[in-house]
Amino acid sequence: MRQECIDTIDTQTAPQLSWGQWAKTGARMVKADALQLVTLLWTWHERSRQRFKMRQMSDDILKDIGRSRADIEKEAQKPFWKA
Repeated sequence: MRQECIDTIDTQTAPQLSWGQWAKTGARMVKADALQLVTLLWTWHERSRQRFKMRQMSDDILKDIGRSRADIEKEAQKPFWKA
């Protein structure tokens, strides 16, 4: 099946990229991937920090926001990568 797909590509009309164009395209892809990774790491860090802060809240504050200690403990027990 893969060979059939390759055979359907018309190399006469396909654009021929120079090495410079390939490098620019690759650099853009790496930059986009790096940005996604930084965003993911920041999200995990913030989630972990927020769960830590919630654990430190007093029972009076939890009552004011409509949460119980059990709710907070359940949320704080989740791994940082789970929303």
